[in-house]
Amino acid sequence: MLRAVACGISVCTAVAPTFSDLHAEDLVTPPVMKFKDLDQVARDLAAKPYQPQPDIPEELKNLDYDQFRWIGFRDGHEVWGETILPYRIGFYHKGYVHADDVSINTIEEGQVRPIPFSKDYFHYLNAAKDLAIPDDLGFAGFRVKGAFPGQSDLSEIFSFVGASYFRARSANTILGTSTRGLAINCGLPLPEEFPVFREYWIVKPQPGDKALKVFALLDSPSVSGAFEFLLTPGIEKTDIDIHQSLYFRQVPEKIGIAPMSSMWLWGDALPGPQGDHRPEVHDADGLLVQGADGKWLWRALGQQNYPSIIQLKYDGLKGFGLLQRDTHPNHYLDDEARYDARPSVWIQPQSEWGSGKIELLEIPAPHEGIDNIAAWWVPDEQVTPGTPFEVSYRISYFAGDCPEHGLAKAIAHRVQREESGKIQVEVDFDGPALASLDSGMPPTVEVSSIRGEILSKACDKRVSGSWTVRLNVQPTNEGPVELRVSLKDTNRELTETWAYLCPLTPPKVSLPPWKVKDHEVKERAQ
Repeated sequence: MLRAVACGISVCTAVAPTFSDLHAEDLVTPPVMKFKDLDQVARDLAAKPYQPQPDIPEELKNLDYDQFRWIGFRDGHEVWGETILPYRIGFYHKGYVHADDVSINTIEEGQVRPIPFSKDYFHYLNAAKDLAIPDDLGFAGFRVKGAFPGQSDLSEIFSFVGASYFRARSANTILGTSTRGLAINCGLPLPEEFPVFREYWIVKPQPGDKALKVFALLDSPSVSGAFEFLLTPGIEKTDIDIHQSLYFRQVPEKIGIAPMSSMWLWGDALPGPQGDHRPEVHDADGLLVQGADGKWLWRALGQQNYPSIIQLKYDGLKGFGLLQRDTHPNHYLDDEARYDARPSVWIQPQSEWGSGKIELLEIPAPHEGIDNIAAWWVPDEQVTPGTPFEVSYRISYFAGDCPEHGLAKAIAHRVQREESGKIQVEVDFDGPALASLDSGMPPTVEVSSIRGEILSKACDKRVSGSWTVRLNVQPTNEGPVELRVSLKDTNRELTETWAYLCPLTPPKVSLPPWKVKDHEVKERAQ
């Protein structure tokens, strides 16, 4: 599914370039064979004024979603498709929201081989046959097909398209939450700047290689950067190891490292609209964080009636990510979107990140075609023009929960609002340490709240072995109530800390446009 991305205090607008004859292939003159070469290119580029990208033809720019789907890559025309190599490269066409000018090269036998755009890579159906496609249009991005370990069938594993966005999956998941190279001025009351991967170099793999190496040049008005990706697919977990070196032309208001974008429309504590049978609709249901002290925080996702951004400060970080913890198909009832199979995305620093804060952005969304959830790391260290800002990390994609997380987890929560204004909150925790506890000896409930008074709290064991915490909350009516709950015994933590921003009134949800059309068709048929 193509998805628009909303990622600022309002739906963000990228910094708009003016028309230029400069194409991505004009950015680089020295050959890039290794990361050191690309690092020098990025350094040199940052010392020059930013050159905006050319506009795409109006015909392509004005295509809507359905029209753009008439254009697609022709399966069987991948680079290395006729070889025994473990990976194949396909391409994305420009048009609709994909306006970035991207050059793609391979590194083979000690040489850089540019891949020129060709209409022969694509099919043009229906009215798209009549589009005037320039011979030098260029690509919007690329995808990687390969076989997962122990499998023979080829399938799409990695996708790089749109600004600096990329996605990946393990064999037991499908594509879902997006990651991107860098966020600039994100979550601020000003236009967000979207850096773009302007050029890629894909290192030709050898037969039997388990990983694929890709270099990418990032560019925007504020920064130029060199990126090295090592893509390693897996059955249970797919990894992308990233090293990046950023050179700033100017100091932005904010940078977001390892940014992610996802979608949460309804689920726990917010039922869907009448007329939609699906109990939950989301790509991720929570933000998981492990601080340098080893403590785990689960911030359940939701919506407010307005754009909301929170900050979680840490002296150091072991990992954070947007997870799809709930993988039960019956909780989604959607055999087409398969939200139960969307991957969790977990980021682990591989270099010293220092202190900083994680920011989580949640904004209202009219339908599931819009990413309305975003998270990133904001370092306390300030960037300096001309001085490299280097960072390394690993992104892992897998089903369900983080393998390193051994404590009991919050698996569901419910909210009931009373006419008196009080709010009843229930949180279910589950895990082996809790299941072994005697029901007559409940654990200690640790609760904190902001803009709300906890009138009472209780904890009961269920037949399944999980425990339910029940809170009676009196809001101060100054805004949404911020809650944190965890369970402990006398000498140890039993659970992660569950956190939630509880709105005083539930935000409005509406039927997606395609559901509305279905209802109209059914009504006319009757």
